[in-house]
Amino acid sequence: MNNKSSKYLRFYGMPIGLLTLVILLQVIFYKVPLFSALNIKHILLESVSIALTALGLSYIMMGGEGDLSFAGMFSLLTVIFATVANLTSNFFIAYIFVTVIAVAVNLSIAALITRLKFSSFIISIAVMFMANGVEKAFHQQTTLIADAAIVSFATVEFGLPLIVWILFIMYMGSYLLVNKTVFGFSLRIVGENNNAAIEAGINSNAMKVSAYLIAGLLLALAASVESTRVGAIYEQGKFYMLPVFAACYLGSSMFTPGRINVFGTFFGLLFLATIEKFMNMINVDSYLVAIVQGVILIVAVGLVAFKNREKVVQIKL
Repeated sequence: MNNKSSKYLRFYGMPIGLLTLVILLQVIFYKVPLFSALNIKHILLESVSIALTALGLSYIMMGGEGDLSFAGMFSLLTVIFATVANLTSNFFIAYIFVTVIAVAVNLSIAALITRLKFSSFIISIAVMFMANGVEKAFHQQTTLIADAAIVSFATVEFGLPLIVWILFIMYMGSYLLVNKTVFGFSLRIVGENNNAAIEAGINSNAMKVSAYLIAGLLLALAASVESTRVGAIYEQGKFYMLPVFAACYLGSSMFTPGRINVFGTFFGLLFLATIEKFMNMINVDSYLVAIVQGVILIVAVGLVAFKNREKVVQIKL
């Protein structure tokens, strides 16, 4: 195999393999209309909040840090959004409210990591548990959004639901930001080799803070969108931890193997959502869906480790 073919297979072998697997499943279970227009629309619609959260986590991971706080914060933010929306009957007031909270929490995490050198893993776990505690203290039952006008936000369509178009815009904008700007270049250098970044005069702390800021904005958007889509909110974040991580790690095995990347996260999330939809359509028990997602995450991490077992990270300045 020549170098060009080997490079092509390394970059695109995984997405081609995953797409082939989904097509094969459709052929085998030909009576299940997985690729009908309605199902594709539902897969995209049901993936919006997870995809936005995964995109936010991708920024943090590109900067060389990790985060688990979103699992607790997502649930808390949806409850706060629903509560404020019920009090004000205004989508934008509720959205701004949760955005301020999400950004404040993420900037606090970033400050502890960059200024006090705390472990992002430990801090984010602590915030996740605290957010879960605050949510339980805040309410003890499902929170309903009473205003039909606010709930209808998720049903607005322009060919596809508006929130799906928002998702596409966020991913395209992120791709351009990460791959076509000095900011994105700097962020990737910080994540891949922090010492090289410092030697190049890049403010690594500022890059990390920026990544957490963007993640906070995306998390607030995800929580707001999910609140309007579902209309009834209760402890949803804990169900998103596995698919969000799986999307990021599965995505890191394609396009730019071994590195978190925007399109990889998006493709990984769509694959997971499609598999979950397919398993639901053939009436697979929900616990098996979680097991399959866990296996996919293990395989994805394993593939990344295998592909990079002899790789020495080098940064060209």
